[in-house]
Amino acid sequence: MKTLYKILAVSAAAVMLTSCEDFLDSENLTQKTTANFPETEKDADEMLTSIYANLLFEDPEQSSQIFVAQLAGDECLGGNLSASGNCAVNFLMYKDNLNGYEALWNRCYKLINRANNTLATLGNVKEWSSVQEEQRHYGEAHFLRALAYYELAQMFGGVPLRTTNEAVNIPRNTVDEVYELIASDLKAAIEELPAKIYTAGDPMAGHATRAAAQAYMARVFLFYTGRYGKSELPGGITKDQVIKWIDDCVYNSGHDLVADQRTLWSYTNDATRSNEQGASYAYADKYDLHWVGNSAIETVFALKHNLKSTWTYTWFSNTFCQFYSPSADNYSNVTSYPFGAGWGAGPVSPAFIKDWQEWAAQQQYLGADHSDPRLSGSVWSYMAMDPNEDGNVLLDARLDDSEPPYTVSYRYFEQTGYHQKKYININAYDGSSIKPFSVVMYPGVTNMTSASLTNISDYILMRFADVLLMQSELKSDPEGLNRVRARSGLAPVAYSLQALKNERKFELAFEGTRFYDLLRWSGPSLSEAGQELNRQRGFNVINAAVVMPMRAFDYASRLQKTQGYWQIPQNEIDKSNGVLVQNEGWDASAAFTDWTNI
Repeated sequence: MKTLYKILAVSAAAVMLTSCEDFLDSENLTQKTTANFPETEKDADEMLTSIYANLLFEDPEQSSQIFVAQLAGDECLGGNLSASGNCAVNFLMYKDNLNGYEALWNRCYKLINRANNTLATLGNVKEWSSVQEEQRHYGEAHFLRALAYYELAQMFGGVPLRTTNEAVNIPRNTVDEVYELIASDLKAAIEELPAKIYTAGDPMAGHATRAAAQAYMARVFLFYTGRYGKSELPGGITKDQVIKWIDDCVYNSGHDLVADQRTLWSYTNDATRSNEQGASYAYADKYDLHWVGNSAIETVFALKHNLKSTWTYTWFSNTFCQFYSPSADNYSNVTSYPFGAGWGAGPVSPAFIKDWQEWAAQQQYLGADHSDPRLSGSVWSYMAMDPNEDGNVLLDARLDDSEPPYTVSYRYFEQTGYHQKKYININAYDGSSIKPFSVVMYPGVTNMTSASLTNISDYILMRFADVLLMQSELKSDPEGLNRVRARSGLAPVAYSLQALKNERKFELAFEGTRFYDLLRWSGPSLSEAGQELNRQRGFNVINAAVVMPMRAFDYASRLQKTQGYWQIPQNEIDKSNGVLVQNEGWDASAAFTDWTNI
């Protein structure tokens, strides 16, 4: 008897792949088994939807490798309360117990199980509309399984490899074995997925493509070979093969850079500036910035969000923005317009800002403006107002005089005067009231008004700018590097690894790539990463409305203890009866209690 496989029984799951367009309605499939399902191409579509659904999550703090990487790198501090889990992540420690990433572990393995089932049963379909459609379904399942294992491998190192849905208790596989499967799945996806892209308005927007698989193959190759000091991926995939694929992605995919990187981010949306009050975001007006919207030509692969979230199902919204937005404790949505409030995670490190300013001052430019527009375009820099004394300025960190002020929280720690604004809550006026911009932009779609449920911005996992930079790195060639620089008005440079590192550092700032770039460029020693992390000192922060020096924490020593890996959920170890073994560096000495006691 074949086992029952339960598929996502949420009809709204399909719409997670588009912004406000409809896509792949699904029905309750709970009673369908591998003996009779899938039978039709529509059944196969529903199986893919059930896999994609597990890319999304309610709480990035517990469920997202990207969120962890953002707070663990040198771009951002932890933020939130002095005893918060966010501060713990920034110090490479754990809060309360070792189950902090159990939701991430479960989400990834749920995705893997659904991908396994899809790959095992697509042969049941009695008739396909074309061979290409059949291959696409296999390709998307291979691609998504590769992404889940890549997320697990970056977080935990070697993990149990499950390629069937057989319920067996298995130990952790080696890192090499995991990456061999990742590479094999991506190679299969490259061969199976269509050579087309899906931009805004296409009902397929959000689906994996050949270009996405090629780009991820390059990312995986660069990470694995750098991090572990190897020359090729397990299974024999060579640098020459990866270059061939990345060249095809660059020259033949149809992806391109948008004219101004800043228009990728939703703070440039037009709803924010269209109101009877005359309110607007002065920065966007000053530089005449207009949002290109979701599924832009530069987006190679993204998490898709929409207005279908409720308090029962919150994960259709881009919850990163809620977590990365500053505290609402003493904030005014009028004074700080258009920026919304949230949980205060990931305030930008002043050391990172200083690095960017110093680097930008040394560059040559193509026009009269001798500054990198990406700095002020990526960071909300504000005049930090005192919540305890009206009119008192605690610090003025503004990079541009068009930025609104912000009254800091009376209780939050590590407030720096900087918040990244690529992924942040953005407001707009709806009559006389202020609401999330998406509710104003698309009236009547939802009756929800909480920013936790209504952020529709794509979370872009792979941009074409990243593809161009990876092409330059793989080929030691300046072509892609200089194409990215030129977009922001910077003059061309000769290729060097240092030039490439700097460009990735600033072009891709606050997009979840930096921490793992540091690890791979360090190689097995991790010394370079430790040195960079230890530069998070020598500046002031605002803790509970008091300006004080940042803690001088030894990140390098802590990184050596963990070797860049995070704690495997203790519950998983316990359920395995000790078959799973915990990573090094996660004993009681890694427990975080409070910022003041670190």
